[in-house]
Order: sequence, then structure tokens, then C-alpha cells
Amino acid sequence: MNTPVLTVPAPALKFDDAGGGAAVLEKPVTVLLGPVTAAGDPVAPSALTGFGFAVVRRRTAGAATEVWDDQGKHWLPDTPASAATPIALAYRVGDPAPWQGMLVAGGATDSAGAPAFAKAAGGYPQYTVRGAFTATGGSPVAGPSSTPFTLVGAADKNLIVVGAGPDESPTDATQIRVLLKNTALQEIGGLVIDRDSPGAAVTIRNAAGASVLLRADGGVEVHPAPGRGVLIAGDLEAERVTYRPAGGGPKRVLS
Repeated sequence: MNTPVLTVPAPALKFDDAGGGAAVLEKPVTVLLGPVTAAGDPVAPSALTGFGFAVVRRRTAGAATEVWDDQGKHWLPDTPASAATPIALAYRVGDPAPWQGMLVAGGATDSAGAPAFAKAAGGYPQYTVRGAFTATGGSPVAGPSSTPFTLVGAADKNLIVVGAGPDESPTDATQIRVLLKNTALQEIGGLVIDRDSPGAAVTIRNAAGASVLLRADGGVEVHPAPGRGVLIAGDLEAERVTYRPAGGGPKRVLS
């Protein structure tokens, strides 16, 4: 007797959207799948020897995908021969999306104790989810993938950031930041103080590319955005001016 081939739908995901398809790391992602069928008929858990959802990640653009092994607590190459154990799904009779599960990324660790899931930097790591089902007497079947998503920290979706540098605490901070973001969560201006023993460097910058740097040695640097200038709307007093002629060549001192 032949075992009917399973048809597994693509998962739908529900999460606290931080913008741009990013889920908040500290909050769960709900995974919902419609009926799994065999020859057009819905399949119940009693007809299966395994059911769950696999989490797949791509760490950087162009990198090979990896799949999370929920039993071994590590990432494996995402190949047909992979023996990764999926995350469990529950079955709700009569629900339009009867297969339901939850991805709790915040606080999850791998077998070495390192964080299993990471906040995105430059759009990666990127994650997808797919159903993983095995009929009694049959082979594992992987369904189509969900829409890709990334992870951000709860504080990352705030339009104002005030505090220590990335991954620093107030007790070990080498940097303090005051940043403003637009509604797309892109930084548009900031004040950053970096420890530069025995002093500190202070940078004021904006999204247009202009910045002012107060160096730890007491020097001051003014950097307009490319193609822009520095306007002084008032009197200018200077002890000495060093400049480079418009036609090029070595710098000169104006006397």
C-alpha cells in the first residue's frame, strides 16, 4: 500500500512588527499553517509520525542557508540530508489554521550557551520558517517557506536612543549615544561620546553626512557633507590659516 504524498502549506507569521518586516527579538513569533493534506484530504496528528516547523537562516547575503536543530540546539547545513529536529507544532481541531506553534527567539541559546538568534545588521541574519511533516510509513516533507523576516531588539524600534553603545551596559560603557531616527528606523542625527583615554572624543553628525568632531587631544574637526561647504554667518577671528590653493599643490599659510 502506497503512502499518500503530503501537501504542506506555507506558514503565516504573526509578530510585533518593528518596521520593514522585522520582528522584535524579545517577543514571540506565532507560526500558523493551514490544513496539511494527503490526496486532498486533511491529515490529523494520528496519521503522522512527526510534525513541526523548521527555522532557516541566512547569515549574510549570498551565504548558504542553515536550519535550526531544536534537539541538538545548533545550526546545521540546510540540505535534504539534514537531520535537524523541527520545533513542535500544536493541532487545533476546527481552526482554519489548525497547525500552530511559537518561535521564542529572545533568550534562546545553542549547545555552547551562545545566543541562537541574532539581531540584524545590514539586513542579516535573515530568517524563514517552513512546515516539516512526516506521514506514518512515509518520508519527511518540507513545505514552502514563509516570508523572510529579521530580528531587532525591543529598544531598536524606538525613534530615540539614549544610552550606552551597542551591547554595552552602563557599568562597562565605552560609548554613550543620543540618536534620533525617522519612522523607517533610520538614524537621522546623533551625538556620540567615545572614550579615548585619558579623555573622550565627541561627535555630532547627521544623515546628510556632515559632522563635527571634538578630538580627545583638544582639536576640532568640521566635516561638511561631500559637495557642501561651511558657512560662518559672522566675524571670523583666527591666529593662523593654513589652506590649499584652488589650483592644487602644497598647502600654504596665510599671513
